[in-house]
Amino acid sequence: MSAAMQAAYQHLASVYDVLQQGIDPVVWANYILMLEQKYSQRSGPGDGQDGRPLVLDLGCGTGSFCLEMARRGYDPIGIDASSAMLDAARQKALQIDPASAGCLFLQQDISQFELYGTVDLIVCLLDTVNHLTRPAQVRRLFRLCANYLNPGSLLIFDLATLKHLSRTLGSQIFFQDMPDFTLFWQNRFRPASGISRSELTLFSRRADAAYDRHDETIVEKFYNQRLISRWLAEAGLELLARHASLTFKQAHNNDERHFYVARKPLAAVSHQ
Repeated sequence: MSAAMQAAYQHLASVYDVLQQGIDPVVWANYILMLEQKYSQRSGPGDGQDGRPLVLDLGCGTGSFCLEMARRGYDPIGIDASSAMLDAARQKALQIDPASAGCLFLQQDISQFELYGTVDLIVCLLDTVNHLTRPAQVRRLFRLCANYLNPGSLLIFDLATLKHLSRTLGSQIFFQDMPDFTLFWQNRFRPASGISRSELTLFSRRADAAYDRHDETIVEKFYNQRLISRWLAEAGLELLARHASLTFKQAHNNDERHFYVARKPLAAVSHQ
C-alpha cells in the first residue's frame, strides 16, 4: 500500500462524522436491505458467525454503516486505507455498541483487498469507487468482488455523477466553520480527464485555544455507465439496476449520485 494511500483522511478522520452528519446510516442501511431483498438470489445461512450474513464494506470510513448493519443481524467486515479512520471505527464500536466490538476492521487498499473466504454482500458507498482514479483499479476491484461473492449475492456501490463533480463541486471554494474546527476546501474539475481535485485545509482547535493546521488532497474521477457496465461484465457480474440516489427510480443525468446493483450469477445447474 502506498504512503499516499495510507495517509488518506488521516487528519480529516477526527472531524469526518461531523462533516457527514447529513448522512444517516439508518436510512442507508434501510435502502441497502431493500435492494438486497429485491435483487439478491442468495439462499441458506450466511458465511458469518452463527450463520449470520457476512457483509463487506469497502471504504468503511469510521464504521457507521458497519455498525448499523451489525444491529440488523449482519456480520460486518470493514476495509479502509486510512488507519485513522479505522481507529475511529474501532472506538465507535466500543462506545456506541459494545456488542458490535467484534466487527472486523482491516487496513487495505480496496482495489487489492484480500479475504480468507467468501461473503454474502459487498457494498462500496459514498462515492468511494470515484476515489479510484485509474480504470485498472476499478476493474481489479470488480474482479475481486466477483471472486469473493457467494453465488447469487450482490455488489452495491454508488458513484458521484458528472453533474455532481463538474457543477455541484466544479471549481469552487467551500468552507465550514465549527466550534472545534474550520475547514477550507478548494475544488478543481478537469473535464478532459474527468478528475475532481479537492485541496483541503483543516484548522483544528487545541485545548489552549490555538489551532493546528493540516492540509490534505482528495482526488476523484468520473466514470460513465458504459465503462462501468463493461467492466462489471468482464468481471463476471450481472448489472441489474442503476438507481437515482436512495430510490428505486431510474437514474437520470441530473442526479447527484447513482446506485449500481450487480450480482454474481448462480452456479450453473448440472443436468447430468
